[in-house]
Amino acid sequence: MKASGQGFILSMQLLTTIPIKKQVPWNENTARAAVFSFPFVGVVIGALLMGQMYILFQTHVSPLFLALYTIFFTTVISGGLHVDGWMDISDAILSHRDREKKFEILKDSRVGAFAVLSLFFLFTFRFVFLYELLQNQAFFQLVFFLVVPVLARSMMALLLVSTPSATPTGMAVSFKQHMKQGDIWRVGVLFVFLMGSFFLLTSFVLILVAASLLFLIAFRKMCMKQFGGMTGDMLGAMVEGCETWLWFVLWLLPFFVTA
Repeated sequence: MKASGQGFILSMQLLTTIPIKKQVPWNENTARAAVFSFPFVGVVIGALLMGQMYILFQTHVSPLFLALYTIFFTTVISGGLHVDGWMDISDAILSHRDREKKFEILKDSRVGAFAVLSLFFLFTFRFVFLYELLQNQAFFQLVFFLVVPVLARSMMALLLVSTPSATPTGMAVSFKQHMKQGDIWRVGVLFVFLMGSFFLLTSFVLILVAASLLFLIAFRKMCMKQFGGMTGDMLGAMVEGCETWLWFVLWLLPFFVTA
């Protein structure tokens, strides 16, 4: 239990900007517990976002502001960590260079044109999906603000435990080296438990789970093809890409179903 709590603190310190000034020992138990805690970091972020949105809804601010604030908050609360991963991966993949050169681009601290364009379209599309969803009062549910961050970070955990490391060093390797055989099933059971709880809040969770797993499969395949494995940048890109994908799925649903 102590390791679980320390792992959660470690994952919060890594994945959020929430000030938690507690020294946590780095060892096999805390590293594994931190990975298992990724979905719960999503719960914290989602709960904070949902709570703020509930208050903002009472003030009757425009959907335009709410859509922009959602993107702003999720970016700030993560310290831009996942955005950085998305931009690095975009620069590397869209360079259409060989694998060795792509890894050099990942290590380069400079921001390329592909990264800027990719981030622009990522946030623009997410903004449009959110804006139009928020206008659809007959369909939109406040709990979506909770479910989406949890699913995205759950997929990050599943990507880490199911994919070999592409490099011998880095943040992802630091966690990966402590994972044990069978941990993917432990993460899977945790994921099923969380989603079962969310099903009590919204029946659309089953569609969102299916969409998340589909994104995970496609993203993992891309990682293996382009880089031969995953890195910390890819874990961050997974979160950003999955969140935008899920908001797209939610935007699409009203065309086919009714709440």
